[in-house]
Parts: sequence; C-alpha cells; structure tokens
Amino acid sequence: MTTVRRFGKRRLAIFVDHGPPHFHVFGPDCSAMVDLASFEVIEGDVDASDIADVLDWARDHADRLWAVWRALNG
Repeated sequence: MTTVRRFGKRRLAIFVDHGPPHFHVFGPDCSAMVDLASFEVIEGDVDASDIADVLDWARDHADRLWAVWRALNG
C-alpha cells in the first residue's frame, strides 16, 4: 500500500490491487474505493459529498495518481 496523501484523519492510498484502476480513501468515518477514471465511489460506506475535498484533490492530481497506479500494478 502506498499512502499518496493525508487529509486530516483521512488518507488516500493505492494498493497493488485488482482492476479497474482505483484508489482507496480511509478514515474514521469512511472507507471507500474510488474509480480513477471517473472519480466515482464504486465501493464503500461513504457518500461522495463527504469526501469532496479528497475527490477534488484527486481530480487535480490525476496524472500523479495514474503514475502511482501504473508503478504498483503494471
């Protein structure tokens, strides 16, 4: 697992993992899997509005997230 960024008590992480390309958001109030292409929550117990700050940052840094995904998952 690679923690890419922390947002207070939340963190955005990418794993050596299965497809589709995605990242995880973990925190005391959430656990979500977010599609890297669409930035939609595809699994988890959080509403996208609750992690809007994370999703906004991820959209702005998509190239970096894709690079980490590719480095870990080929």
